[in-house]
Amino acid sequence: MVGLSLAYKAVVDRGPTITVSFKSGDGLLAEKTFVQYKGVNIGLVKRVTLSKDHRQVVATIQLDKDAVDFAKADTRFWIVRPRITTSGVSGLSTLLSGPFIAADPGRSSERRDSFTALEVPPILTADVPGREFILKAPTLGSHDVGTQVYFRRLTVGEVIAYELDKNGKDILIKVFIHAPYDQYVTMNTRFWNASGIDVMLGANGLQVQTESMVAMIAGGIAFEAPQIQADKSSGADAGISSSLSERAHADSVFPLFLNRTLAMKQPDSVAERYVVNFKQSVKGLAIGAPVEFRGVSVGEVASIGLALDPKTFEIVQPVEFYLYPERLQARSMVNEQVIPFPKTRSEQLKRIKTFIDKGLRAQLRMGSLITGQQYIGVDIFPDAPKYVFDISKTPLEMRAVPGALDNVEQSLASVVKNTDTLLKKLDVEVIPELNQALKNITSITASDSPLQTDMRDSLREISKAASSMKTLTDMLDQQPQSLIFGKPAADSK
Repeated sequence: MVGLSLAYKAVVDRGPTITVSFKSGDGLLAEKTFVQYKGVNIGLVKRVTLSKDHRQVVATIQLDKDAVDFAKADTRFWIVRPRITTSGVSGLSTLLSGPFIAADPGRSSERRDSFTALEVPPILTADVPGREFILKAPTLGSHDVGTQVYFRRLTVGEVIAYELDKNGKDILIKVFIHAPYDQYVTMNTRFWNASGIDVMLGANGLQVQTESMVAMIAGGIAFEAPQIQADKSSGADAGISSSLSERAHADSVFPLFLNRTLAMKQPDSVAERYVVNFKQSVKGLAIGAPVEFRGVSVGEVASIGLALDPKTFEIVQPVEFYLYPERLQARSMVNEQVIPFPKTRSEQLKRIKTFIDKGLRAQLRMGSLITGQQYIGVDIFPDAPKYVFDISKTPLEMRAVPGALDNVEQSLASVVKNTDTLLKKLDVEVIPELNQALKNITSITASDSPLQTDMRDSLREISKAASSMKTLTDMLDQQPQSLIFGKPAADSK
């Protein structure tokens, strides 16, 4: 009776029997390897065998009576071993006790008795509060499962999965934001790549930004909602961030920007496409280069090409760019009120035509003498040649004016041309005359020339005259009376 009682008790206390398939059974031992949940044993491995196709290891597990909920369809199992990842080190306790099977209970109402284990431990378990969101990026970059997500430099989540989008052009990165930080993810929130270091050289000097040392080494993602600038006339406080009532729903999709600057840039609802034909080289101008109006970015370059005029066979380089009319707002110089740009396209084109008539033109300018990068500057040039601005064209045409470097090049070319003309004149006219003069000088200075003979004769006569003069002066010095009485006669012998 005692034996039957013990057997009955063992059967009653026994939970369901399940099987879990693993790619490797390294460390799994029958009657020794436990199944644990939050450090508590909830089952025991009874048998370890190979599958029929010999590709997997099948562990037969006897669950406890209290672990019936772990036999649900979406329950997850994995082996806990020592692991070193970018997010940290885990499983060190198994160095002494040996590996064990961890479980994460599912929420499904469907029961199951066979499971396939995870090869990598899940980043999150089902009992962690928070919400999941999806980020769409052109490339995965340095992100991986476990990459940290930051909010105002606080670690508030991590990447839990990623996959290639069905269109094959984007990567879908699934992130989990822990509660209560998930409430700060609104429909206006911007996510950006926080990996590495952002270096910016501006008027305020060199600025270096990074979310953390971990993000700098292993990568990271950050998010923030841009502040809404309230209208002063409404009496609301300026700089109010997005309301919590606008919280994004779970699994909402957000674009992943390259950096914070691009993420927080005010989106432009209207973009007008223009084309400008440059006759000079556009080397250094790249797609995405800014279009600036007196230092303020009002657009960006969209495409660069080559075009040939079949009549004149003149080659030009058409550069198409986007112009954002909303950025051309200005303040009244009288009452400091903002003068908004017209809302309708016809009114916008009318305003642009007014600027064109006043001399609005495009100019190729040097952005950096070191890198050679160029950008397009638009400004008012009152002396620019007039032209008819056709609003029916697509894209709209804006004329170009020579840039500052073009003027310098033209001046240098003019100087070089004048110098070349002068050198040619010297070579054709002056040098032959100089050669003739040198020949004449050579003939004059030759030893057998008449001039040389006459000069030598003259020198001899001068020498004789000098000798006679010396004789005369000597005599006068000795006999000064000879000037009156004449030279005395010689004494006779």
